[in-house]
Amino acid sequence: MRVVSKIISFLFHPIFMPMFGFLILMSVSVEFLPVMNSEVKTWFIIYQSVFTIFFPLAYLLLLRFGKSISSIHLHDRKERIPLFIGSLIFFIIDYVFVRMAPVRLPPIIYAMMLGGIISILAATIFTFKTKISIHAIGVAGVLGTLFAAGEHITDHFFMMVENPVFWPIVIVALIAGIVCSARLALQAHSPTQIYLGLVVGFCALYFPVKFYLVF
Repeated sequence: MRVVSKIISFLFHPIFMPMFGFLILMSVSVEFLPVMNSEVKTWFIIYQSVFTIFFPLAYLLLLRFGKSISSIHLHDRKERIPLFIGSLIFFIIDYVFVRMAPVRLPPIIYAMMLGGIISILAATIFTFKTKISIHAIGVAGVLGTLFAAGEHITDHFFMMVENPVFWPIVIVALIAGIVCSARLALQAHSPTQIYLGLVVGFCALYFPVKFYLVF
């Protein structure tokens, strides 16, 4: 059971969730998300991979090799804070560069990026007091994005199977349950820390996407 839980935790690691959310949204055809041509989509995916995956991973390894942290798994709550702060800086730089780019993207993309910044900031603040589950934050963020996107289509999207985000919501909700169960099975978090992560992650992405918060 522990082996399966570790595999699940790795496959749905929070570092992959921003890209996961972008790919899901770009794969569905919705009227408020103009189709991005293949060149722009490729540029965006590569750019996001660098800032949201490569740089945070590189920084994590740098912290480990510099003996600033005892393990890349960050079991110690206090050791998570430097990584979160570093990741927050990467996400902010990413957002600023994308906003300054000559290519204009749909507002929902900028709102998702802002939501990512908010989620990391919230995770950093809560980590000073408790070991909030960033796995829960990550997967709940994707769920919050899809819920808000669905509400842009119709006020009753959850009752409409034909809505393009209906099945993605169902699938991601199931994944959220599996991931949170895996974290509990590994005794990495308490139920309270899991629930807190789910609420923080969902709200951090839902509200920016719902109201198209862009700076």
